[in-house]
Amino acid sequence: MDNTVRRAKFSEVFRYGFGGIGSNIAFMLVMMYLMFFYTDFLGINAAAVGGLFLVSRFIDAVTDPVMGMIADRSNSKMGKYRPWVIVGAPILGFLVVLLFSSPNFSAGAKLVYVYVTYILYSLVSTVVNIPYHSLTPVLSEDSDQRTVIATAKQLLGQVGFAVVMVGAIPITTALGGDARAWQLYAFICAVLITLSFYICAWGAKKHDTPEVYKKNAVNGSDEKISLKEQFQLIYKNKDVLMLMIAFGTDMIAYASANAVNMYYFKYAVGRPDLIPLTSGVGLLIGIAVSFTIPFLSKKFGKKVIFMTASATLMVVSSVLFFIPFTSINLIIAQAIVYAGLGPFTGVVGWAMLADCVDYGEWITGKRGAGTVSSQLTFINKLGMAIGGMLAGVILACVGYVAGQEQTPEVLNAIAGVKAFFPALGYICSLISMSFYPITKDFYEKMIADNKARA
Repeated sequence: MDNTVRRAKFSEVFRYGFGGIGSNIAFMLVMMYLMFFYTDFLGINAAAVGGLFLVSRFIDAVTDPVMGMIADRSNSKMGKYRPWVIVGAPILGFLVVLLFSSPNFSAGAKLVYVYVTYILYSLVSTVVNIPYHSLTPVLSEDSDQRTVIATAKQLLGQVGFAVVMVGAIPITTALGGDARAWQLYAFICAVLITLSFYICAWGAKKHDTPEVYKKNAVNGSDEKISLKEQFQLIYKNKDVLMLMIAFGTDMIAYASANAVNMYYFKYAVGRPDLIPLTSGVGLLIGIAVSFTIPFLSKKFGKKVIFMTASATLMVVSSVLFFIPFTSINLIIAQAIVYAGLGPFTGVVGWAMLADCVDYGEWITGKRGAGTVSSQLTFINKLGMAIGGMLAGVILACVGYVAGQEQTPEVLNAIAGVKAFFPALGYICSLISMSFYPITKDFYEKMIADNKARA
């Protein structure tokens, strides 16, 4: 029995972290600006956009777990997960360009177009992102290094955030500010998405191989996992279920706030130029904060860090509703603090996912990083869809009209969604994470048991 704990080299962790750039560019571009593009450039009703986001999640409910199972069952000379990333990345980039294109169609044809392109985008995002996240436990068996890996993904992911949150408004404005400008900007993003995922796959090359799986008994290439065993990895896995709830409610909070972010700064505050400023400063703070996460996680535990961050973000989010639209300095301060604290739940949550893979092996005797990861990527997208749908429905119900001066009712609704939806989401996260079972001592026992079994 080999008790050696396999770890990744720094250079491998760094290159793998580039996947965070590609993943976050696509994720943030769609979450922050797609609804705005659809309503203000394609002329589609906000409620119809919200319905689109929700319909696509019903499809994901089937495709995400199926993709996880397919990835776990894949065997090639290039590995289990990397081939999906390599093939899917350029297709994902191409679909991002299609999302932000404005064809000269009738109103009905445009609605069909956005449904088809968005659903295709969602499917290919599944094909790329589930294998990408599944590689985290493959790179290292060390729990503390997995937090470092998740931090590296988050730190480099900040570059992806910056490309969208800091770069989108100035770049599209410089390109003319019209629908064509957004399409050109999406093309730039598509190139970055593809290159980032290719570097990521390069970083995992020496770990995602049949030889490594066989030697280390990790997702063993000679091990066949039945469908029943794959489902057991989910419904018998209490920590995955609790983490799914926490991630889902956090994402509803995050997505609803970001879906109305452009509306808030353009119509309520009258200063869309503040988006790059607040996002840029918030990202710098987030990067600095991310460096502290491995130390804090090791000292206090991932569960404590996740819950503390959720409670703090709940308060910071709620404050926004009580800040007058004319109090620019207070609005800037709140936005910066909120953005700066965001990495805590993101980094720690994905690090906890890798531990959930080990927990699944402990209770079932089988691993299955793709199966477990697919649950979190699905719940992530479900939360994003629900957040976007709720934002769209509320805008439609209060009478939002694109490109016009908004009524006080519309402005208050936008502010309420941006402030209170996140607060409710974080409350639900706190409740679910209170039942999360993995502590540091328990994790060490679990790993020892898994090693003994191997």
